[in-house]
Amino acid sequence: MKKNLLLLIFIAIFQFSAAQESAKALKNRQNIQSCLLEAKELLEKENGKLWGKRIWNDSIIVIDFDHSIYSLVKLPNSKTDNGILFSKTMEPNSLVFVNTTQKYEGKEYATVLNNYLDDKSATIIHELFHLLQMKSRKFNGNPIEYLDETNARILLRLEYQALKNALKAVIQKRKMNEVENYLKDAVIFRKERQQQYSKYLNDELEIETLEGLANYTGFVLSSYDNKYEKALEEINQREEAKTYTRPFPYATGPAYGLLFDCLNISWRKGLDNIYNFTDIYEVMFLKSKLTINKKQLELAKLRNNFTEINKQEIAREEEQKKLISYYTDLLINKPTLKVALADIDHYGRTFNMNGTMTLNDKGIVYSSIKGRDKSGNNFGSFATVYGNNQLGKAGILSYDKDGKTYFVFPLPSKIEGRKVISEFYEIELNPDWKIVKQDDGNMEIVKESKS
Repeated sequence: MKKNLLLLIFIAIFQFSAAQESAKALKNRQNIQSCLLEAKELLEKENGKLWGKRIWNDSIIVIDFDHSIYSLVKLPNSKTDNGILFSKTMEPNSLVFVNTTQKYEGKEYATVLNNYLDDKSATIIHELFHLLQMKSRKFNGNPIEYLDETNARILLRLEYQALKNALKAVIQKRKMNEVENYLKDAVIFRKERQQQYSKYLNDELEIETLEGLANYTGFVLSSYDNKYEKALEEINQREEAKTYTRPFPYATGPAYGLLFDCLNISWRKGLDNIYNFTDIYEVMFLKSKLTINKKQLELAKLRNNFTEINKQEIAREEEQKKLISYYTDLLINKPTLKVALADIDHYGRTFNMNGTMTLNDKGIVYSSIKGRDKSGNNFGSFATVYGNNQLGKAGILSYDKDGKTYFVFPLPSKIEGRKVISEFYEIELNPDWKIVKQDDGNMEIVKESKS
């Protein structure tokens, strides 16, 4: 009797647990469906008015962390309970867990992580905009190295501050000339910075066009009530990042876009252009070139919190010197493991944009990064180890030379077959690739020669 009672209790607990899990899964599917349909409704109602082209596209996949993927259209081997939302378990190494555009089953999709859906459709629209944008042209998406330099960071933060002041003036419904004056300050700092670092300008404008316009579009077409407050919050978030080399356009794009809209500037001219916010301001608003003299720059600094920003950045510079010394020793002076990409066009990389740093002229250090071979022609795939993927703990260096992209790793602790293991990263080598040790203690991943 006692055994039967225990068995009944166990069965009841199991059934209750299963019912809870089933209810949770159902709620999750309902939320994904609801978010996709809401974004679709917003974009179909908008009907391409913002950019002259419709943004909604059924080629969007939501990725969940249990490896389930969801779509409003039938994917190969997917199932549906209601004829609206289709789901399946994705195949190993088929998609990367990141908000981006990526190829799946031979077709390009916008992909959005499930935990990014609770933002009034902004991320869905952001990624669908990229899908549309890609049809017009390709843009540079690489980090802009000089933005880790102290002087450049100070000028960028002054630009941020002026943009925040302009957005606050709009939010608080202050006089329009106050908005205009702070916008002018922002362009003063921007132009001064870009003149000092002019050799980076083309790449900088490309990534600002790529990510800045996508973030602007996501904000504007989302169902957020106060877009200006969201743009202000975005600047605050990006300003707190340890590095500015990659995150900056997510802040500047929405801010300039919304302020230009507020001032009734007709600045959107299609998706095949590179957008230069300085030029737009000068040509379409100021109607002349903005000249900057020393007095004008100093007064703009006083209006935009220069003393505090300068103090913080000088203190940060000391910490940055320590990081540069650490990574120079780890990835330049000590023996390392190096590999060159054989097929760069078919190698996917995802990384924490807030966890990178420029290592002088040696390249960029990534503290948290994953690389995935899509063609079978590269050395394999790799990922940093969670918990040991923070700046100052470890990192992987990447640089371009003579038309090739290289990765540089600290030496591994062990090699087991095709697995290369370190406390900081793991590499899975593809067949026909091996590690060779050189006379100077360095290692290199090379393709085996066929006899």
